[in-house]
Amino acid sequence: MQAKKFLLIKSAGLENLLHVCYRKFMAVHLVIDGYNLTGVMAISGQTAADLEGVRDELIKRLQAYKRLKGHRITVVFDGKKSGSLSRAKMHQNGIEVIFSKDGEEADQILREMAKKERHGITIVTSDRAVASFAEAQGAVTIPSDEFDAILSLAIYSDMTGVADEDEEDVSTKKSGNPRKLSKQERKRLQRIKKL
Repeated sequence: MQAKKFLLIKSAGLENLLHVCYRKFMAVHLVIDGYNLTGVMAISGQTAADLEGVRDELIKRLQAYKRLKGHRITVVFDGKKSGSLSRAKMHQNGIEVIFSKDGEEADQILREMAKKERHGITIVTSDRAVASFAEAQGAVTIPSDEFDAILSLAIYSDMTGVADEDEEDVSTKKSGNPRKLSKQERKRLQRIKKL
């Protein structure tokens, strides 16, 4: 039945509209540079030497965020010194966790995912080389410190029952400088509002 609907839409020349609607209304896919984000997070009682504890705390926070927002979340960690010959993938309560193989950096996996998913992905990293590559592919990027603030605010708001301030009415009346932000920046801000 779904295939017939798609063929009907495609034959009517509306496949581009279908693609735009799919991208606009489907949940965001967050792909996170794991150690990059843990580097900016304030995780109490954990030291940088306790990588497993830091990873577990990050995944717990992301699970709470996923429960609140419903976004698809993938976290990529460096495993280049692990001795593993292949990438390790696992799911922990709805969060996809990927470890790179021996000799491979998480940045390489992030680039591959940006190239594959293009517009349907939001990459969280402060690595400018990865962010520039992802943006060139059409992906939206968010610096790790900015996402950490979004993550902390969402979890805090849930715990205290305070509503997000982003739900205000946005006026269509313009004031000030009439020049628009760049298309990339408008896309980035729109994606951040969904977070």
